[in-house]
Amino acid sequence: MVGFLAGVLDATIRAATPLLLASLGELISERGGVLNLGVEGMMLVGALVGFAVTVVTGNPYLGFLAGATAGAAMAAVHAFLTVTLKADQVISGVMLTLLGTGVTTYFGQAWVSKTIDGFDKVLLPVLGPLFVDVPVVGEALFRNTPTDFLAFALVPVVWYFLFRTNVGLELISVGEDPETADTMGVPVFRTRYLAVLLGGAFAGAAGAHLSLAFSKLWVTDMVAGRGWIAIALVIFAQWRPARALVGALLFGGLDALALRSQSLSIAVGPEFPLAETVNAGLGVLTHPIIMSTYPYLVTILVLVAVSTGELRERAGAPSAVSASSKGPFGRSRRLASPVRTASPS
Repeated sequence: MVGFLAGVLDATIRAATPLLLASLGELISERGGVLNLGVEGMMLVGALVGFAVTVVTGNPYLGFLAGATAGAAMAAVHAFLTVTLKADQVISGVMLTLLGTGVTTYFGQAWVSKTIDGFDKVLLPVLGPLFVDVPVVGEALFRNTPTDFLAFALVPVVWYFLFRTNVGLELISVGEDPETADTMGVPVFRTRYLAVLLGGAFAGAAGAHLSLAFSKLWVTDMVAGRGWIAIALVIFAQWRPARALVGALLFGGLDALALRSQSLSIAVGPEFPLAETVNAGLGVLTHPIIMSTYPYLVTILVLVAVSTGELRERAGAPSAVSASSKGPFGRSRRLASPVRTASPS
């Protein structure tokens, strides 16, 4: 039982990392008032570029950086369309997802048979040697890939950036009311570009993690809907980094259980009323194929739950997200003392 729990926890961490990276990026983008539905396509491009660069150079760190850069490049297209040209954010994002899927399907064929060493598991510096032998949690928390550690370390970094720096507070103010922010001297265009580019870089890094650390190979459409889950995860987290971590672990745990459901044996005793019917139902619910749908079902439920405007506002959604602002926003001066428009809790 201890071995099973340790394996599930380790798989949960590994599955949560790409979701966490992508959701942190989407959170930053939406805090700046730009909805990015192109996360799936950016993750695919990041995965392929990161893998290809690693094959050519033999350096997974360069590959990871290249994947993040590729995601940012895709995001630059989204920013140009939605911020500069004020195109519909939903259409632009879906277009980028379709573009990323098509481009990686075509160019990825040459890389399917390639193999890499990728990122190996390492001990967490300082704390790793002390706690790695702790039952159940030791290996999962203190011996993992560098990108796993990076993703979890970025949670407090993103929180501090958003809620404790002038740039972060300006970004939040732009996502809440760009017209007022512009009146106060916040460079709205530049701030929104920054938010979208950071979001794309995080998505590209999430994709690179999949090909360099999670699977260590390239497979067509290997992101498998994780980009859409990351978008729903931002809503689930109420646009807060710490809650995004909790949500990523929850979704990652569902994924981990689905992979290990064959070893699950859940049944009631014969003395239980309708034991055969109950056991048949439990068998269906714990079937690997059925369990693999749970993350996507939860995603749908989250999206449905916040589909009404009133509930979306209570959840803490930025007021201006997905709205195309019509002001000139050409000023470059900065806020001398930015207004704190959001609670960091």
